[in-house]
Amino acid sequence: MTWAAIVKFFTDNPLARWIAAAFVFLVGWSVVKRNLKEAGRQAERQASAVKQAQAREAVVTRSAEIITTERENSDAALEARDDISPAPSFDELPDEVQRVLSRSARGDQTP
Repeated sequence: MTWAAIVKFFTDNPLARWIAAAFVFLVGWSVVKRNLKEAGRQAERQASAVKQAQAREAVVTRSAEIITTERENSDAALEARDDISPAPSFDELPDEVQRVLSRSARGDQTP
């Protein structure tokens, strides 16, 4: 068959025209569906990328807050430790305790 015979068959036969039109419609519809699916996938990827960027930003912000809070707490703890004297000086002790300590330092064990 030549191209002319194929074209003549489709132009002269109404059933063949309907079948060809249905075939072209189905092929076109499948192309449209594929394009719609691809557009949906691209939109989903973009939305996912935005969500991931927001999550990453939230994690970075929160970790910076945690680090800052920990640093401030550790600095405050060090300052508090440095401000507290571990034991009172000898002069701040009551007289009875000073007498006992001074006897112990001399080695005197008499009450």
